[in-house]
Amino acid sequence: MKSRILFVALVLVSTVTFAQQELFRGEHFIEVSGNAQQEIEPNEIYVRISLLEFEENRAKVALEKLDKDFLDALKNAGIDKKRLELATVGADLGKLGRKDKESFREKVYQLKLTSGTELTTLVEKLSAVKVNDIAVIKVSHSELEKLRLDLKIKALQAARDKADALAKSIGASIGAPLMIREFENNPFPMAEIANVLQRSQFNYNANSDSAQEPTAFRKITIQAQVTAQFLLK
Repeated sequence: MKSRILFVALVLVSTVTFAQQELFRGEHFIEVSGNAQQEIEPNEIYVRISLLEFEENRAKVALEKLDKDFLDALKNAGIDKKRLELATVGADLGKLGRKDKESFREKVYQLKLTSGTELTTLVEKLSAVKVNDIAVIKVSHSELEKLRLDLKIKALQAARDKADALAKSIGASIGAPLMIREFENNPFPMAEIANVLQRSQFNYNANSDSAQEPTAFRKITIQAQVTAQFLLK
């Protein structure tokens, strides 16, 4: 019985010793970070268009007319109506107790565009339409996930190159990666989005025949960052 207990104890000691050796070996590594970035032009631009009834020469301009004029402008801009979605339909009652016939009805659309050029064309065609408001509400890219993955790969390759250079400077070399950690970054940083939205905001006045000229979209920078550990040899 004593010999059996002794055998088990020896096995446990050997296992602990082996584990400690493996842990010690695992501490011989180099940890580095890698970064990559790329400028892209958004090809998914979501625009909100508001149509609101108003009075002109003491007569109300009906929502039906505004809607028809807007859809005609959309067609003239060469934009498929299938990309248009109805967001809301409502009425601005103004003062409490105002009758429905005196209220101003509103219709809000959301439209998906593919480029700043397409947005510019749309705004030009809308110059003769009494649009209440138009504004960019979101920008994205159809291949965003693929672009982000490609950037992460480039960031990891940059980390490996850095680790290799540092190891060689002390007469060592790197082996297999022990750990790779990625950091999720906002695909479109809020500061960049705010800049795009500010530069792409178009406000229309129902009683005005002119609108602000559109400004072309600027490219947006997307980034990737990884941290990796490589075995030192």
